[in-house]
Amino acid sequence: MAPGGSRTLANMADHKRIFISVAEDSADLHAARLVRTARELGHAWEFLGLTGPRLRAAGVESVADLTASAAMLANTVSQIGRARQALAACEESWRQRRPDLVIVMDSSALHLSTARLAKRQGLKVLYYIAPQTWASRPWRLRTIRKYVDRVACILPFEEKHFHDAGINAEFVGHPLFESLADERPDERRIAHWRRDHRPVIALLPGSRKHVIDTMLPLQLDVIRRMRRDGHALRPLVSCVSPERKGLVQRIIGERHDDAEVVVADNASLLTAADLVLVASGTATLHVAHYRKPMVVMYDAGRVLYWPHRLFGRLIINLPHLSLVNILAQARVVPEFMPFVRETAPIATVAGQLLTDEPWRALMIRQMDDIVRPLSNSTASRRVCELVVEMLVGRITCATAL
Repeated sequence: MAPGGSRTLANMADHKRIFISVAEDSADLHAARLVRTARELGHAWEFLGLTGPRLRAAGVESVADLTASAAMLANTVSQIGRARQALAACEESWRQRRPDLVIVMDSSALHLSTARLAKRQGLKVLYYIAPQTWASRPWRLRTIRKYVDRVACILPFEEKHFHDAGINAEFVGHPLFESLADERPDERRIAHWRRDHRPVIALLPGSRKHVIDTMLPLQLDVIRRMRRDGHALRPLVSCVSPERKGLVQRIIGERHDDAEVVVADNASLLTAADLVLVASGTATLHVAHYRKPMVVMYDAGRVLYWPHRLFGRLIINLPHLSLVNILAQARVVPEFMPFVRETAPIATVAGQLLTDEPWRALMIRQMDDIVRPLSNSTASRRVCELVVEMLVGRITCATAL
């Protein structure tokens, strides 16, 4: 490209209207960074959409907010009505102010429908943080191919996965690591937690209310069993926001535990930790970023237990379920999921991992191999470049039938 050509393309793409949609707290975080990056790059784009608090703080006009009641798995059923309302709000917004591009992020239950609606109205669609069709429900690839113009994927192997299905996709990097680059641990808090030399056990029970309700009691039971086995521990519970602190404190109090609640400071918590009990998800990459030995555990609930026993392998067909192990294509970290019926085996493994130095060192080396290629991600900047290409018509767009 000739000198200045990139700026010329950017100028052609400016003064456009972009509809951005999130339904999860994590997507709201990454979307807000995308908006800030766009402005730092000088793009004069008007943003509006389905927002969370971070997008609104970034100045994005809100059509509706689904992040406050985000759901997963069985709880998704209760969100159907809200999703329909959100789609109706999108359609009404597009009639009044037609966007030049629709960006949907994560939350395939909502956003595949959003993409379908957008494409039927002749709108361009970019899917950022794509559905994990490599893990389950591969039939969704047909929907993506039909209604999504371009996919910005965040895991290295996803690009080939989507290309093989005839989908225009590109690996842009993982946005989590952009946020982690800004984290600064509080050394005084770390010294306070480690003052009596007890091993620090970090409990990461998730961010959604129903996941915390399920996972934190199980994690605290693991702590109880480890203590019964003779381990002197300092348990610290990660709380993602002040809004969740009351829930976390109630659960701890009901179990008469002395665990301390750490609000919105995983940088300090994970720096101090000797071992982490973490609910499955992107949080496992957060732990791996700090190279901390971990045990992954997740319980999808009684409602899904027997359907999974009967039909699970028809939907999920992976040898590993936690993200760290999926990326490694090996059992790097112990995982107990998608159901936890007994905590005794978890406590046994956690106790071994706390004291087995060769195992800990091996796990740390393996995590380093996984995380290092992702650590310098500039996903937001690359997505902005994709947006420019789409706005100026430099890609072939999907056509809804």
